[in-house]
Amino acid sequence: MNFLSKLFSTSKINSNPTAASTSKFVQSQPRKTQIDWRISEGHQRLLQSFISPNAGDGVPKWVDWNELLGESLVSAIQTFKTDGALLSVNDPIQRILYYRGTNELKKICREHGLKVSGTKLQMAERLASVDPSGLKLGYSGELLKCSDEAEQIARTRREAWEKTQLDDQDLKHSFDQQDFEEEKGRLKKQFIGKGFPEPSDDDVKWGMMNRRALQHAKNSDLGLCRNTYMMMADYLGRRGKLKDALKLYLIVCAYDLNGAANRGGASAELLRQFPLYDVKMASLAPMIVQNVRDFAEDLNFSADNVRELYQESTLPMNFPLAPEKTWPVLSLAIDGQIDLNDQPQCFKRIRSLLI
Repeated sequence: MNFLSKLFSTSKINSNPTAASTSKFVQSQPRKTQIDWRISEGHQRLLQSFISPNAGDGVPKWVDWNELLGESLVSAIQTFKTDGALLSVNDPIQRILYYRGTNELKKICREHGLKVSGTKLQMAERLASVDPSGLKLGYSGELLKCSDEAEQIARTRREAWEKTQLDDQDLKHSFDQQDFEEEKGRLKKQFIGKGFPEPSDDDVKWGMMNRRALQHAKNSDLGLCRNTYMMMADYLGRRGKLKDALKLYLIVCAYDLNGAANRGGASAELLRQFPLYDVKMASLAPMIVQNVRDFAEDLNFSADNVRELYQESTLPMNFPLAPEKTWPVLSLAIDGQIDLNDQPQCFKRIRSLLI
């Protein structure tokens, strides 16, 4: 078994956290030195998270902000607010849109007898007519957005960052060269300590993705974890590791069928209203199901082979719905008996089969 296969087979992600933290910030004491955010690379990177309205707990959680900023995340955000770099957003539509996908907005519209057609913005406008403040149906906490000056600085930093992206079509939008070098240093210590040769570039890239998936799962951002699995599957598929790629595509399908959502930083009260998984939001992505078909065909797998691999891959992950419950639905989609291009009718059928 090669190293990538070993790493995949031994790195288990608990897809069903039993508790969510009500706060993701570590209230550490800021350093005493004044830091000019206008020239600090770390602060400019943080500002990129606020080009669009965002909450303090909506910044990337896989970043060691204390180290990058030279002060705590809370302290840096407070400095931004004091200096006018971050401004409060009280637009009800932005509150309703925050951290919401199309399916969630449709669900809330139905609950209030509103139309579900149109764009996310149009649905949010309808919901704002029911809740003019946006505080009941939307995010009730503090939303922040860059000032014009801060946004210009953040965009300039983003453009510079894009020039440092990895030359890899699967990873270039998710990782940069600095991420690569940091992961390479970590793996090099592990490999040498165990008597292995230095890690290859593939080892390092796999390590970055695996670490990112674990962090998303830990933070209860299960939709992002699902997306990272998809990236890992694409990565393996392009390198001819067809069975490992198929396992990951099947796990992505399981996340979709269980209605996985991003709930990082959500309070216990909010999680009761919007849980980590909601079968009423179950779906399947046409391209992922097509990849399952194609890879199974390339591997000469029968339907039973695919079913066994699905159970083997998803059972240890503790999804709310057992593989025996979700496999029949996925099987129908693989066989073309559910037309995934007929949306939203196909989603209604998937949910009716699962509920």
